[in-house]
Amino acid sequence: MEEKEETPIMNFIKGDRINLTPLLQKDINLVVVWMNNPDVRIYTRNPLPRTIEEVKKWFEPNNEEVKTDVDFLIYHKNDEKTIGMVGLNDIHWLDRNANIFAVIGEPEYWGKGIGVEASKLLITYAFEELNLHKIHTSIFSPNERSLKAATKIGLVQEAILREEVYIDGVHVDNYKFAVFKKDWLKLKTDKEM
Repeated sequence: MEEKEETPIMNFIKGDRINLTPLLQKDINLVVVWMNNPDVRIYTRNPLPRTIEEVKKWFEPNNEEVKTDVDFLIYHKNDEKTIGMVGLNDIHWLDRNANIFAVIGEPEYWGKGIGVEASKLLITYAFEELNLHKIHTSIFSPNERSLKAATKIGLVQEAILREEVYIDGVHVDNYKFAVFKKDWLKLKTDKEM
């Protein structure tokens, strides 16, 4: 029997406990499992089942003149395991802003600060390498872990859109958070001193 050659982990951004790696074709199945897990998908607003073919299309190169999203897998270094995704989408290069998202697909890693570390790595990359001006996100009111994480990351609440999203039979609030490059760099500098 011929052994399959393992694709090496390609660490694009290195962190303390995790690294951010590019999404490879072999990882699509794992992403599909996360997107269809009821506990994971509830706050990512995936109300419909996702097939492997659909998810593959999301990550295939398209005819966009300018790339509007950057996606990474979250690789746990000690456990040598891919545990989630983080990325920027709806990148507006002219305005220099983007939406950030993070999904920890493996529930046993919830509440351990992995999403905070991944988001901080990505925001630093967005501001220092991509030269974005503002990063923003939406968090739905029942998602208490993400609401706490947003403030730990350094995001500031900008607005609350009342009863905007329908989750589990109830309309819930949509909290809008953001951070500006100048504030992030100052926060980062203050912490390094």
